[in-house]
Formats: sequence, C-alpha cells, structure tokens
Amino acid sequence: MIYAVLDNIIIIVLTILGLFYSKAPIFLIMAASALMILLTYQSLNEEKNNKMIIFEIALMSVFSVLSGNFTGFLVFFFQKDIKLYVRVCIGMFLFVFSQLVIIQSTSVAMCMLLTIFLVVSFLFLGFLYSTIEWAEKRKIIESQKVIASNISELHEKRLNEQLVMQKIVDERNARLIERENISRNIHNSVGHSITAAIMTLDAADMLYDVKPEEARKKMNDANNRIRGSLESIRRAVRVLDEDNIMLAAQDLKAELDMIITEFVMDTSLQIIQNYSELADDIIIPHDHAVFLTGVLQEILTNGVKHGNASGFIVFLLGDSAHIRLEISDNGHSDFSAANRKQRIENGFGLKKIISYVEKNGGKAIFENDNGFKTIVELPIVLGG
Repeated sequence: MIYAVLDNIIIIVLTILGLFYSKAPIFLIMAASALMILLTYQSLNEEKNNKMIIFEIALMSVFSVLSGNFTGFLVFFFQKDIKLYVRVCIGMFLFVFSQLVIIQSTSVAMCMLLTIFLVVSFLFLGFLYSTIEWAEKRKIIESQKVIASNISELHEKRLNEQLVMQKIVDERNARLIERENISRNIHNSVGHSITAAIMTLDAADMLYDVKPEEARKKMNDANNRIRGSLESIRRAVRVLDEDNIMLAAQDLKAELDMIITEFVMDTSLQIIQNYSELADDIIIPHDHAVFLTGVLQEILTNGVKHGNASGFIVFLLGDSAHIRLEISDNGHSDFSAANRKQRIENGFGLKKIISYVEKNGGKAIFENDNGFKTIVELPIVLGG
C-alpha cells in the first residue's frame, strides 16, 4: 500500500510540473486522475490483467505527451508489470518522438540532453524504491525475528513449566515410594518384633509358676523388643516429618542394633558389633541407611542358612565422604571365585546389593576365606 501512496504523490508532483508546460491542462488533470485510480486499483488487485496493462500504458502515454515536459514521461516507471529497462525505452522513445515530431520545439542536442536527464531520473526513482523495499524487507525480517524469539521464549517457558511440574510429580512419587518403603519396613520389623514379644510373653506365662526366674528373663526380653519396636516407629515418623532425606549416623546405628538384638534373641548366636569408627553426627542419605539395614538382615540370614555360621562381627565405619559396612562370619559357605557369578545371579539378595551399590557409585565385595565376608561401601552425597 505504501507504494501506491508514493506513486500517487509523485504523479501529483508530475502533474503540477506539467501544468506549466501543457497546452491542455484540463486533459492532463483528467489523465492524471484516471492514472492514479488505475494504479491504486492495480496495487490492491493481485491478479494481472493484460488488457488493463495495455490500457495503463496507453493512459501513461497520453499523460506524458500532454505534460509537455520530459518529467511527465517518468510515469512509465510506475508500470510495475513490465521490466524496468522496457519501460525506460518506451518513455525515451515517446519523449524523443513527441519532442522532434509532434511538438517540434526542441533541438536534437537539447532533446538528447533531456533524454539523459530522463534516464537519470528513472535511475533515481529506481534507487528510491529499492531503498524503501529493502527497508520494508528489513523491517519484516526483524519483526519475524522478534516473533520467532517470542515464540521460542514462550515455548521455553512452557517447557520449563512442564519440567517444574514433572519434577514436582516425580518428587511426590518418590516421597510416596519412600513412605511405602518405610511403612513396609515398619510392618516387617515391628510386626516381627511384636509377634516374637507376644510368643515370649506366652512362654513366660507358662513358666511363671514353674521357673519364675526364666519367666522373668523372657518378660524382660519381650519388654526390650517392644521398646525397640517403639523406637523404630519413632525414627520412621521423624524421617517422614523431615523435609530432607538425610539422617544422622546415630539413627542408623540404633536400627542396626535393633536388628542384631532381635537376631540374637531368635537364634541365640553371638554377634559383635563396632561402630566407633563412625561419628554419630555424620549425615547420610536415608536411602543408604535403609539399604544398609537390609544388607545386614540379608547377610545374617544367609550366614546361618547357607554357611551354618554361629558368630558374626559387624563393623560400621566412615567419614563425611564415605560409609562402609563390613560383616564377617565363621560359617562354611561354598561361595568361591569359580561360582561367584552364578551364585550372585541366582541369589536375589546379593544381586540387589550389587545393583544398588553400582547405581550409587560405591562398591560391594564378597569373600569366602575361613568364613564369609561382605564389604559394602557407599559415597555420602551431602545435601538437605
């Protein structure tokens, strides 16, 4: 639309200039008006009509001849449907023809000079329109860049929002899984302890009249088991109430002690534990703590079941960077370097231990030399 406005402005200027030289100013104004209407129509109508183009060229020829001045022939510049050099040739030919043949008031030399001015004027208009076109294209490109940038920013914002929502959902799911694990651990350990305590109390009731001292001992054992179960529940609730998933080492020690105490009560075996190499205030991930208690339960059970072990030694050591659990027994397992791979593949417990350790960047070692020995070491990732 900007070109149509500019075309009409230039035609008005050419018409005003032509009024000083035209011998038929009324017809010149009429031709200019018709030409302006036609150019505006052509700019709004994208379809090309050959008859309209011919009529437009004829109207431009009439206008240029009626103008009586070489500037009137510049109207051929505005016929955009024909190549520029063809329009220049048409305008030059009509100008020379009108000056030498129709008007006959200009010498050949002057005619040639005016023709050169006409060509220069065509070139100037071409440069002007090219500059406008370049500026418009530049503006469109910049606008498209801004739109693309806004779209990209909007897409990135939506993506970030989706990632945040996904993170919230993942954290919520992880929290639910953690709660399920804790509730399952409470059910398994506390349920077992309470069941054993009830059986011990029943046995104490039967022995009370016959062997009161032994009955008293069993009642004390049941009392210790119930107290241990209560402390286990308290620790689990404390974990659920905390915003983070980190625990103090003293909580892990207490959990290991409860497992060992119950195991000794159930089996009457000897277990020596040493946690002195791990400070109580060391902070460890809750998942690591749950995993290590599971390792102790698994290894103690395997030691009795597969190695007929009668004694165990449990070491828990570490620092602010690593935590290490070592469990040794005096059993006679047939575990060896030759069948190690097969035993681990067939043994779900050992396979699960190795999987968790490797996933968390730690290491697991299983040895059988005068008794089975398990070493599990995990890095401590500090965080809140």
